[in-house]
Amino acid sequence: MVDAPLPEPELDRLLLALLRLVGPAEPEISGVPAVPALSASEARALIELGAAHGIAQGELAGLLGLEKSTVSRLAAGLEQKGWIRRGRDGGDQRYVRLYLTAEGSAVASQVWQAWQSRQARILAGLSAEERAGLASGLRGLIRGLAAEGLFGDPAADPGSAVRT
Repeated sequence: MVDAPLPEPELDRLLLALLRLVGPAEPEISGVPAVPALSASEARALIELGAAHGIAQGELAGLLGLEKSTVSRLAAGLEQKGWIRRGRDGGDQRYVRLYLTAEGSAVASQVWQAWQSRQARILAGLSAEERAGLASGLRGLIRGLAAEGLFGDPAADPGSAVRT
């Protein structure tokens, strides 16, 4: 159990936005006891699906920084595990969206808790002033990266889909 308080929602949101920018090569999320074979890409996909409450496969590809074909294979694997289901978009029946199943939602929750715990451990050594400075710096960094076109929609809030 981590004694440090969880990071502020703003810093939490910004750190996940930075994670999206650095791509799919981040270390695997450890500490998810019931899911030993969970890859980093699967973990990130589950977090995004949980936050979005249904998302088009192309949108998920953009959030993960992966090719659509890679996300297609990723989604097929998650579906085979029983963690997601495909369903028609309520607003436009031509589109297929990905949704978490009850089991997938439980796994996503475990992944999110592991992510929160890891962040708390990483940030535990920072003072409140340092955390505020980090949040400010990350906002500027994300704004600069967005201006360079490194987000699918530079006007979009890069961390808006993150749970807070």
